[in-house]
Amino acid sequence: MRDRKIWTRRATLLGGAGLLGGCGVLDGIFGDTKPPLPGERQPVLAAQRELAADAGIASRPVTLPPPEARAEWPQPGGGAAHDAGHNAVGPRLAEAWRASVGTGSSYRRRITAGPVIAQNTVFAADAYGVVSAFDLGSGGRRWRFDTRPEDDSTGAVGAGCAYADGTLYVATGMAELLALDPATGAVRWRERLPAPSRGAPAVAGGRIFVPTIENQLLGYAAENGKRLWAYRAQPTTAVPLGLPAPAVEGEFVVAGFPSGELVALRPEDGRVLWTESLAGQGLRGLGDISGVRGLPVIHQGRVYAMGMGGTSMAVDLRSGRRLWEREVGGTASPVAAGDWLFLVGANGELLALGREDGRVRWINELNAPVPGQKKQDAVYFATPILAGGQLILPGSGGEALLVDPAEGQVAGRLRLPGGTLLPGAVAQQTLVLLTDDGTLAAYRGG
Repeated sequence: MRDRKIWTRRATLLGGAGLLGGCGVLDGIFGDTKPPLPGERQPVLAAQRELAADAGIASRPVTLPPPEARAEWPQPGGGAAHDAGHNAVGPRLAEAWRASVGTGSSYRRRITAGPVIAQNTVFAADAYGVVSAFDLGSGGRRWRFDTRPEDDSTGAVGAGCAYADGTLYVATGMAELLALDPATGAVRWRERLPAPSRGAPAVAGGRIFVPTIENQLLGYAAENGKRLWAYRAQPTTAVPLGLPAPAVEGEFVVAGFPSGELVALRPEDGRVLWTESLAGQGLRGLGDISGVRGLPVIHQGRVYAMGMGGTSMAVDLRSGRRLWEREVGGTASPVAAGDWLFLVGANGELLALGREDGRVRWINELNAPVPGQKKQDAVYFATPILAGGQLILPGSGGEALLVDPAEGQVAGRLRLPGGTLLPGAVAQQTLVLLTDDGTLAAYRGG
């Protein structure tokens, strides 16, 4: 009991460190808790040099593979490798249903992971770590399970879900890992973690991979929850409010850490295969805001990743050789499709880069001031979803932008129940988003 109380308090304190580190982003979502100081506010994340479109590839067309109908979105990023691709949805998206997952985010508690979809069911957790299951077709609630231990219901920071092989796995801010029956929510097994988790696990090959706030990645047996190995990255002074699930493909587990490290490990024993750094330069005076918040993506033998310290890069999966890097950073995950990579930077810039060489095809400054309009607070954007021939960007302003991938122009807007920076999910031609106030909303084409 004593250990659990210590972790609850410590998680809250570390959450404060994350608040300090990313104040510009978090204020945009949750609202200022104190009167703002005078003067112009400047973003503290990814203080990078200005990028420009490369005139040498201006004539290169941004073509995409055809959209594919997806039955499930079982893990963050669409699967263990986080290679979501181009998904099928109908035209003219409109809200089909909405439901409440429970308690939304507040100053001390956060929803830390987006929804996943499996077995015609949407799974999501609220800010207390209460997991709910909803019918994908109608939005009706199927079950609800409170992951908090009976002897300590004060709660911590959220929970994250991942589905694989007939089981729903949940990592919690109360430092537990659970296996649930996806049909009923019944507990199959539960194990203590050495530290709280602030995101979803990844599952592949009969193993579960769990990030924790102590800069650890842990490997567990999916069958019974037995711990297999632990890897600890370098210590850091600030931990993001959400931790990315590692990307898993074949013989590689690729994880990003709050230290800015990008590490490839063997899934069976956690042995390090190679390391890279996304820490960037020049941010050491801002609380070491250099971590990796977005999911690393494995696509066609390469790893694509973005750090909060102002660096994005492509790395060869097998050798760990850096192929290219660009000075753009943020908290969203890259999206790879065809010959292109789409990124959302911390300052609201949306970019299309060539996957092979990292050359910038176009940039759209989504927060650029509009002539004749009053200056407004910046809007921040979640990881884009490529679906139905468009990039869908949910944002903190309570709407999702619909962007034409060919040139990066905003072609439409989709009203949301509230603001969000959580990644969404697509399955059975249904887009599902979870907003910061705990509202789950589904959209289908007309």
